[in-house]
Amino acid sequence: MHNNRHTISCGKLNGSSNIPLRKQLSRQSSSPSTPSKIPINDPQAHRWKQKFEEVEERRKLLLTEKEKALRALTDVEKKYLNLQVKHEYLETELFEKNEEFTKLSTASKNLYKEYETLKNQYETETRAMSGGNIRLSRTPRNGTKKIRCSREKQCFCWTPTRLMRVWTRGETSSDDIENLNKTIKQLSTEVAELQTEVDSLKQIEFQTSEENAKLSEELENEKQKNERLTELLTELKKEHEQLIRVTDMMKKEMEEQKKVEEELRDSLEIVKKEANANKRERNVLAHQSTLILQNLTESSEGSDCMMLLQEIEDLKRTLEEDSNRHEEEISLLHVWPEGVLELSTGESELWHPTQLYLAALGSMDSPNKGRTIQESSTNERLEDQENNAQLEILEERLKLVEAELQAANERADKAEEKLKAPPIPPPPPPPPLLPPPAAPPVVPLRRRRSKIAMQELAETIGMQESSTSPEKKPAAPGVNEDIINAIKAGQFTLRKAKNDKEKRDKEQPKAVSELLNILGSLRRAPKKRQSQYIGDVQL
Repeated sequence: MHNNRHTISCGKLNGSSNIPLRKQLSRQSSSPSTPSKIPINDPQAHRWKQKFEEVEERRKLLLTEKEKALRALTDVEKKYLNLQVKHEYLETELFEKNEEFTKLSTASKNLYKEYETLKNQYETETRAMSGGNIRLSRTPRNGTKKIRCSREKQCFCWTPTRLMRVWTRGETSSDDIENLNKTIKQLSTEVAELQTEVDSLKQIEFQTSEENAKLSEELENEKQKNERLTELLTELKKEHEQLIRVTDMMKKEMEEQKKVEEELRDSLEIVKKEANANKRERNVLAHQSTLILQNLTESSEGSDCMMLLQEIEDLKRTLEEDSNRHEEEISLLHVWPEGVLELSTGESELWHPTQLYLAALGSMDSPNKGRTIQESSTNERLEDQENNAQLEILEERLKLVEAELQAANERADKAEEKLKAPPIPPPPPPPPLLPPPAAPPVVPLRRRRSKIAMQELAETIGMQESSTSPEKKPAAPGVNEDIINAIKAGQFTLRKAKNDKEKRDKEQPKAVSELLNILGSLRRAPKKRQSQYIGDVQL
């Protein structure tokens, strides 16, 4: 890299002085004056040099491509200009040819009209000539000869003056003939023109008739379309009316559903409030039960109370199982098939109560048997003896179940009374005349010891039974016999017996039922009972 320094000096001096007219201007080039400090053998410099050379080659290639593109662009512009000139020239030619075409078309139309007029004139003249020739051919030959002879005689007999008159008359007749020929030619031309007009009018009439036929067809099609559209419009109107009705119905249903939804929301809010209150009560009872259980475990008599509560829970379970089984057996007596109820009064009097009971049992297994009772009445009458034995077995079983249920109810009632009631003196012995139907269970000694503890437990919970609470009456021993007697007497309107369990649950306070449920859960998990007294309760 050489240091290029451009100096501008003025060649002309001011006289003999050495002072230049202009100042010397020195412009430094872009290259530095000092040599580069990069060594020649540096690989980085060599690499940058290669890159610079590549860039220069690319720049040269781009310049050549640019020149080629400019040349191509100039060629395209020239072609565009030539094509534009050709386009203008062709447009002018097309305009001229269109004018020539219009002139030729008008001339051809005029020639065609003249041709038709001449043709019609020729036809009229030929018709007239043919008509004259035919007329002349029809006149007789003798008559013509006579006329000629008479004319010749007259000519020979005429005087010169008369001949002159005839000659003048002949000249006047020739003039008349010429005039007539002229008028004939004029009339023939007029007739030809009129004939051409008639032909053109016929063509126009034919075209108009064709157009009229097309328009009539289109009119018929439009009429058919109009009829279809009217039918569619009527159908759409009906559908629209139906949709309006449906929308009205849907609106009414939506309003009803909204009302129901609002009622459900209100009831849901009420249920939520009740659930929150029940949760609070449950938490309070759970806290109280934990405290009671802690006191029981700490006291010496806690084990006896726990055993007593476990026995109460077992009795409660057995009582519920017996009551459920008793309800299932009673429901068999209340379910009657449709065929038995649809029988006539004459046939129902002949039926035995055992047959009615068996028909009720059969309807539980197969509901379609009631339809065929009238057909199989004769077969069932023959099987009365076999069914009587089964009925007696079922009656005895029902009596046993009722006795067990009554005994279980009495045991549960006595156990609950012992838990609730304060310590009282032992009751007097029952009278010997009216023994109980089933012997009550013997109360163990640990229950007697735990009466005072259970009373304290009830006081801590806040459960005090009112003295005015109605005492539960034991079920009558002859309930089963009354049902059987009613069936035998033909009284088929049996009603479902009231559930003693529901009455007992209604009479029990909430605290006792909650306590019994807690004790039942503790009974099911005895190993984890001590570790979950305080930790598992949510306050």
